[in-house]
Amino acid sequence: MDPKNLPAHKQRLLAEVKKRQVDYVGKSAKGRALINDLSEAMRGNYAAMARLKEAISSNDFPILFGQVTQLALQGQYARLPQQWTAFSSRYTVTNLKNQRLMDWNPTFGQLPEQNGGEVRHDFALPRIPELTEFPTFKLEARGQEFGLNKYGARFPFSFEAFINDELQVIQEMPNEMAAMGRDTEDVLTTGVIASSTGPNPDYFNASWDFGSLANQGNILDGNPPLSVEALEQAMQEIGLRRINGLEGRPVVVPSWVLVVPPSMEILANEIAAIATQEIVRGDPASAAGQVRFQRANQARGRFTVQVNQWLPLIDTSATAATTWYLLPSNGTTGTRRAIVTSFLAGHESPELRIKNEAGSSLGGGEISPFEGSFVNDDVQYRVRHFVGAAGLDPSPSMVSLGTGVDS
Repeated sequence: MDPKNLPAHKQRLLAEVKKRQVDYVGKSAKGRALINDLSEAMRGNYAAMARLKEAISSNDFPILFGQVTQLALQGQYARLPQQWTAFSSRYTVTNLKNQRLMDWNPTFGQLPEQNGGEVRHDFALPRIPELTEFPTFKLEARGQEFGLNKYGARFPFSFEAFINDELQVIQEMPNEMAAMGRDTEDVLTTGVIASSTGPNPDYFNASWDFGSLANQGNILDGNPPLSVEALEQAMQEIGLRRINGLEGRPVVVPSWVLVVPPSMEILANEIAAIATQEIVRGDPASAAGQVRFQRANQARGRFTVQVNQWLPLIDTSATAATTWYLLPSNGTTGTRRAIVTSFLAGHESPELRIKNEAGSSLGGGEISPFEGSFVNDDVQYRVRHFVGAAGLDPSPSMVSLGTGVDS
């Protein structure tokens, strides 16, 4: 993938990786040699692997190994495709406390229904005649709490396995742990919209109040199967909603993402490609009594398709293969966040460490952790990642079980 096509935060991460690589390479001739051997070993160069075996006992090796493998991890992580970015908004926090995202909405109950001889329209400012006092309004604060947690795992292996494996551990570990971090982000964010019993009831339910013009809740009436008409129905229903019930502004979504399981990939892409479709009205048993006409796909161009491979693993209900989700693109309407995936500032990518319990030599010198621990000759890697996901605003989202029957 061309780095220019990566998201901005991934481009910054890759730039930092390259900068740090330059800094490390310039330290010493020995350091440059070790870094080059590590890099070549991670590409499968057996001569470099042999040289590394001789360098394992070097005091420089653990330090340089940690630097290079962490940089490799970050670089690989930055390049891996991520699914959650299609339907969730990235959010960075500075600590591990529960975060509260405040929402300030004006309330117009104090404003006069008419002023200066003119009726005030809903959500419009009142007319102010010359030299008359301006009426006041209030702000209503609504907050949503969310947070993030620490995730991680250890990978132990023996000194013998490390030696006999021709350093395959070095080659594969950054890739594997980068994938573990990426998968954790995708699974946690998918868990905001899906659960083992179907759509997550904390985000999709029939009790949300979106004002008098819209149906309650964000489960599409009748749970229609995915079709052009069903998508248009969902978009139209969302357009009737207000953000905070009667007092809120209309919900406006510039673009949506249609999130489907792999079982619906072909159908979803076919619907996205339809420009017009033939509509038949009249007696289905008699061609003479039928009227046929072409109708434009009003949903086309207003959504993209995201196939989410985690949906059937999280949702194990009977309707998992037919359930589809219409969500605001990138988890935001542009003014309000619907779904967020949160990261800890300064720790926004998975971190790789090695456990050092090799002890010391009789002469007092340090021993590389790759020589094995003092107790049982094991070596351990550890990956740590700080991440979280939460649904904040259900108003721009819709789900259908695809069964054609109300739930």
